[in-house]
Amino acid sequence: MSISHPSRRNLMLSAGALGLIATLGSQEALAFGKKDKTAEAPNSDIFFPNANAAALSGIKRVVIANYVIAFQTEASDFREATRFNKAETAASNAWENFDVGLMQEITDAGYARLKADFISHGIEVLDTSVLASQPAYRTIQTATGFGSPAYWGNGDGKAVLVAATGLAPFQSYGPETGNFELYNGKSDGGAPNPPTMMKRLKPYQLPGWEIDLAKALDAVVVKAWQVVDFGKVEAGANRWGFGGGGGTLDRAEHTANASSHVRIREEQSRLSFRLPGSTNRKGESVRQIPATHMAPPKDGDVVVAVGNPIFLGSDLFTLSDSGETSGQRLTGFLLGGAKHINIAAHLTDPGLYKSRVSGAVNSLMDSFVNAALGTP
Repeated sequence: MSISHPSRRNLMLSAGALGLIATLGSQEALAFGKKDKTAEAPNSDIFFPNANAAALSGIKRVVIANYVIAFQTEASDFREATRFNKAETAASNAWENFDVGLMQEITDAGYARLKADFISHGIEVLDTSVLASQPAYRTIQTATGFGSPAYWGNGDGKAVLVAATGLAPFQSYGPETGNFELYNGKSDGGAPNPPTMMKRLKPYQLPGWEIDLAKALDAVVVKAWQVVDFGKVEAGANRWGFGGGGGTLDRAEHTANASSHVRIREEQSRLSFRLPGSTNRKGESVRQIPATHMAPPKDGDVVVAVGNPIFLGSDLFTLSDSGETSGQRLTGFLLGGAKHINIAAHLTDPGLYKSRVSGAVNSLMDSFVNAALGTP
């Protein structure tokens, strides 16, 4: 979907040349671009960012301490035409009718599947009730725990973080997870004790606490974190002008290219294992520079991750121009702010979305456990 807008601010500045501007084609238009092609078969290559499956040989029992799915709800972009002669465009592509209840059902089904997968491999899965009595777990929750659902953000945009029912979520150690999960703008809503950048960078003891928890329970501590995206957006801006004949033509063009393609995010969707016998209390570190680099996390002694995005379809959402808000219009008029292009994404078939996403998540749990422990 491509959207083009004239700059209201610049139209007003060049009102004397309005007829010429119209001749040059400065008008609002909506154009729907090609949808991303759905892959015939999801490409779900699995890889190990740090250690390999050999490190998990002989494990007998696990405790699933964290299970979270981050559902993307908004993507945004900002663009200037030139460094000094600005024509800023701010674009957003927001999922307006998302249903947290639907997200919770998908999350709970994946959590149940993960437990079943471990059991099918002959691995004992401790009941999560054992966690509450463990000092190390209580410390982890105090340091990095947050409420569910949490309306937060990541490297792909705003998101709703949903934990499995009955399993309080927490964030992994920041240097092990890199830039992707850093706070990038809180959306409306919120959660008790929400995640923040400072809380993620501060508890450098977190890998050690997870090891302490594993030792106390004599079980491998397992964490699952997945990201489900729905779309993208790219802002564009162009400004040009000339002087002569006693007047100046100054015109800006603002564009936004948006698309919807539901997918499980590569590299960030993962299953992490912290081992009772680990001596790596400082944890791992991943590349943090530049800030836009989204390195695969290493938040465990062994991490299994998705190597390529799992595409689930571009036919689940419709996109439309929702126009600027009154506040955005006022800011642009009075203060010369950016031109905003707001794109509304609406899920048209929640049942089909649930079927595809939940099916892919469940299959991903199979793939993770099989990669880690071998096919039963």
